[in-house]
Amino acid sequence: MNNFVFDPSLKFLDPERTLFAAGLSANHTVADLGTGSGYYALAAGKIVGEQGLVYAVDILETSLDHISAEGRMQGLKNFKLMRADLEQDNSCATIPTGSVDLVIFANILHQIKNQMPLLTEAYRMAKTGAKFLVIEWNDQPGPLGPPVAERIGPAVVNKLAAGATLKPAGSVEADIYHYGLLFIK
Repeated sequence: MNNFVFDPSLKFLDPERTLFAAGLSANHTVADLGTGSGYYALAAGKIVGEQGLVYAVDILETSLDHISAEGRMQGLKNFKLMRADLEQDNSCATIPTGSVDLVIFANILHQIKNQMPLLTEAYRMAKTGAKFLVIEWNDQPGPLGPPVAERIGPAVVNKLAAGATLKPAGSVEADIYHYGLLFIK
């Protein structure tokens, strides 16, 4: 049995802390691509405030419905929910070019077989100087996440980012299950 599963001092990622570390602040526009349950999108909605905007993008309508309900319960009105297949070209065409301050890829890159359409679209929507936050599962076996063979490491992410002409901008503190990288346009 893995003792660390029951160690209360080990915490899962804190989305607000991670987003602050990535430089997110009030009035920013965020695109959470592959938002899933909205773990980061909902935290971003709180941080950017009423004058900010969060695009929560996912292929699953059920995920978007969950975020909509959760956002209403939290009093957040700064969301635009979008259903999109991120592996398709121009998947987020309704997000204006050069409008996003932070693009979030949280536990999504390992799921996408062809990442270049996603990265191209993210680059298009990002402002000059925008940041890209990548959170992915590390290579340590554990009780959470996909099988280790399906995960992608920092070297692969760095290569993908370089192919999309993104520049490395450091890392963010993660938990025992993840790593976090920052890039800039």
